[in-house]
Amino acid sequence: MTAQHPTDDAAHPRSRSTAAFGPRTRLAGVGLCSVLLLAACGGGDEAENPTDVPEGEEVTITFMHAMASGALNEALVDATERFEAEHENITVELEALPDYGELNTQIEANVAAGDAPTIAQAYPSWAVPLMESEVIVPLDDYVEESEHYDSFYQGVQDDMVLEDGQNWMWPFNKSLYVMFYNPEMFPEEPETWDELAEMSAEVSDDEVVATSIDPGGIGSPGGGAFYADIVAQAAGGDLFDEEGNPTFTEPEVIEALEYLDDMREEGALTTGENYPGQVALGNGTGAYDISTVAGLSYQEEAVGDSFELGVAPLPEGEDGAANSLSGTNLVMFADADEAERAAAWQYMEFLSSPEEMARWSAETGYLPISEEAAEHEEFQPYAEEHPWVMDVVEQLETATAPVPQPWTQEAQGHFAAAVDEVLSGSATPEEALEQAQESAEQLID
Repeated sequence: MTAQHPTDDAAHPRSRSTAAFGPRTRLAGVGLCSVLLLAACGGGDEAENPTDVPEGEEVTITFMHAMASGALNEALVDATERFEAEHENITVELEALPDYGELNTQIEANVAAGDAPTIAQAYPSWAVPLMESEVIVPLDDYVEESEHYDSFYQGVQDDMVLEDGQNWMWPFNKSLYVMFYNPEMFPEEPETWDELAEMSAEVSDDEVVATSIDPGGIGSPGGGAFYADIVAQAAGGDLFDEEGNPTFTEPEVIEALEYLDDMREEGALTTGENYPGQVALGNGTGAYDISTVAGLSYQEEAVGDSFELGVAPLPEGEDGAANSLSGTNLVMFADADEAERAAAWQYMEFLSSPEEMARWSAETGYLPISEEAAEHEEFQPYAEEHPWVMDVVEQLETATAPVPQPWTQEAQGHFAAAVDEVLSGSATPEEALEQAQESAEQLID
């Protein structure tokens, strides 16, 4: 039986539940932004940002998160207990939600009710309207005091910044994409996307289709959209430009979708729902599945004792290796007073420290966000057991995510719908992407 994934990119980032492209709920509607702005009540004014809790003061902070089950919850609870043991005057109340969709909804409700948490997990696309409505605070002053920021991989640092150039987020759970595969079908790891297509065609027959993907749709981009995105990046293209505007009709994007459609016509790619690649890999009807490193335990459970699961970095394209950064950051809410902000910052710094990040990564499968964490003794046993992981970690230096804009999530949904149309045989890549581009452009003010 295939494992059920409790959260989106905690296991299967671009699934139909909630995707690495962003959560299913769009936060940036005009009406909601108005509610958030009223709820802020001027709370976004930024005075001094002390990083020390006033001496002798007892402080309680709240952390709203979606690490609600299994190893994820256990690792977060353990880390929090270690923090509280070192900071006896700070209490951290963990408020767990079952998945990112529920987390997003609860953040909206609490902010509108004037009862925001101190900190919460958030995708960059969530942070945009929160920033615009002044219900979260910029972190530049805190970052300047950070002991760990300079050691973060460049891709991680870039993901902390919104369009105004300020740091509004602090990294938490980060992952990248890899290829999970059956070594009995793929004795060698493909080095390029072209090689992968050739190998996929060779292994596919009446009983095996090399890979199965879920294209998703307007409400929730799926694995097919992710696949095309990565292939386009590896060829030198992208779905969005440097301002976050959609560029779906770029030649490289069209070619990426043609790449997937050609595989479908070769009988090497099929579509489905509910983690079809993982299911097919597990039952022997698929050769590989592309997902994030954080989904390793689910892939292993699906495969069981059938074969020894192979894991490899993604192939390269004409422009080299490409990967998309997945996972969430932490944001700090403006309702918190000075002491609560200081306590929250100490907790955030603690979670990102090399030792704690090494433990978190080893226990959950998420990636260490700095070289110091990757080389820490707490992570090395995991790295020795999974020798492929260090090659993936290095990609955090160059991994990217779209510049978050209020329209990003919905625009990505239109791209996913285009992928779905093409892979269902109802439109050519050019036709589908032209329509997706037109629909996405209508979202921009």
